[in-house]
Amino acid sequence: MLFDLGHTLIDYHNDWRGSERRAVETVSQEVCDRLDNGARADEVSKHLLALLEAGRAIKLSKQIEIPLVQVLEDCFSRFEVKDAKLMDFGLENFYAVLLEGREIVPGTEAMLQTVKRMGYGIGLVSDVAWGLPSYFPLKDMRFYGLDDYFDDMVFSTDVGLRKPNPKIFEIALQNLGSSPEESIFVGNNLQADVKGALDVGMTAVLKRSNFYSHDDSIVPSAKISDWNELLSLLRGTT
Repeated sequence: MLFDLGHTLIDYHNDWRGSERRAVETVSQEVCDRLDNGARADEVSKHLLALLEAGRAIKLSKQIEIPLVQVLEDCFSRFEVKDAKLMDFGLENFYAVLLEGREIVPGTEAMLQTVKRMGYGIGLVSDVAWGLPSYFPLKDMRFYGLDDYFDDMVFSTDVGLRKPNPKIFEIALQNLGSSPEESIFVGNNLQADVKGALDVGMTAVLKRSNFYSHDDSIVPSAKISDWNELLSLLRGTT
């Protein structure tokens, strides 16, 4: 059994565009504070936002990951900033805005305990926000005590792929030693989670959420609103 992370196991209730802009502005001001060439924070912000937007288009069309480290390096290089500590500052600030509304989805740990007792191997397949290094979502998993329930975790920044790329699902299945036909994927996003899982032959369960775009052409194997409904599906009851 495999799960998505964001808005499936852990919610990040925020306006990501607004959060992104706040992170960009903070990082851009720090860049300017380390410069003596007259660059303005708004110039740095404009360039960094353009890099992020261009990266999103590539991620969507090619279903690959572009690490935030690479984006920040491109930005820092453009303004001739060479400071190893600045990269850490940038990554930490993008992660910080994610924490503004972070909370575990109610009942998640109890559900994982039950799934584990039922004998399922448990895996995670997660696209990481902005292509942050995987140690950031791992911090979230550990903060809520979820990491010990997982036999394997695949993060987009570790494999260079993003859902619904079939290869990221295939990597997770191979790591678990499981076939698609005997595996279930649970996620909140029709396009990334449900379509991706269905395309490799898995059972795909949509966990209802406000954080996805509706698409009548994608039909999940099942829909749930809470973890009790998932456990009922696994037990073969309604």
